[in-house]
Amino acid sequence: MGIVERKMKEKQTRINQITGSAGFVFSQNGFEKATMDEIAKRAEISKATIYLYFKTKEDLFYELFREKLNELSKNLIKIRKKNEDPEKILRSIVQYSFEFYSKYPDVYQLISRFRAAEANKVLTVDKVAHLKEIMSLNLKQVALALEKGIKQGIFKKMDPTVGAVIIWNMFLGVLQFQENRLEPGKNDYRKSTIDAAVDCLLLGMIKR
Repeated sequence: MGIVERKMKEKQTRINQITGSAGFVFSQNGFEKATMDEIAKRAEISKATIYLYFKTKEDLFYELFREKLNELSKNLIKIRKKNEDPEKILRSIVQYSFEFYSKYPDVYQLISRFRAAEANKVLTVDKVAHLKEIMSLNLKQVALALEKGIKQGIFKKMDPTVGAVIIWNMFLGVLQFQENRLEPGKNDYRKSTIDAAVDCLLLGMIKR
């Protein structure tokens, strides 16, 4: 690995360290109460180091969203474009979404609670519009998979967008409900409940 490549890798590692810590702090305290001091403390670096990469708390908040939403979007598009049965594609989309949530639980909580009206208070209109565009693109992947299944006669006729919203709401709702029931040392039913919910939804969507 050359010097340039090594420096780029080190830079990305540091950015990931900062955004990972920021995700936790923003999720726990909200944007207004979160401080760069807290983020620096959790990341175990100086606040001055954070400012080498992010000029303001607003820039850090935006980059946190943008980076992780792009990662989610990139992989959902890849899954949706696979030459597979639409039912399998939908299951794979939900499966990857759960893996993404498990990898970035704090960031996913922020994404699920995203409100454009609130974001407009701390981000520029262009940045909020960009985040909304990526989130809409993610929802679209589910809608396109449903649309493919409808055209192939696998799924019943429905509005693909409405179906996509129902699936996402199911996913987020199960996560929220099961998280509230989690107790140390007890069984974790998040994944098994989501799988059962997907089975129920598809049972109603598939033609018999």
